[in-house]
Amino acid sequence: MSDYIGTCPYCKGTTYADSVDVGVGYVQCGPYHCENCGASEIGPELDDWCYKDREGKTIYTTGKRRYWPWLRKGKGGKSRSREDYSKCVLRYDAPFTNEELATGFYRGRISPYANTVNGQLVNHIEAKEAYRHGLLDEKQFL
Repeated sequence: MSDYIGTCPYCKGTTYADSVDVGVGYVQCGPYHCENCGASEIGPELDDWCYKDREGKTIYTTGKRRYWPWLRKGKGGKSRSREDYSKCVLRYDAPFTNEELATGFYRGRISPYANTVNGQLVNHIEAKEAYRHGLLDEKQFL
């Protein structure tokens, strides 16, 4: 197991992301999280809040692409790009502030897709053990 390291957009502290060795490299398997201020990376749940057309395809605006610094390439050259999210039309009740959308991190809260036990972020090894004992927090998705 290894941790990817980044910089927190709020407190400029160090952020860590759980990753696992899959044989040919490491794959990120948890959100970046700042232990200093509690910020957590916004993950795939952003897609849950985009408007969809009748066929279930995401609706996008036509406009200039925006650069999202939090979507930079991760270690090992793997692209973390989600450039379409810069054009995604978010629903009116999306639970993100403009600041969170700009930084790509929740301020002081953990991504709902993250592995947690009693509300605390855990790595994939602890999550697997907690799951076996029925202690992994249950997720409530849309």
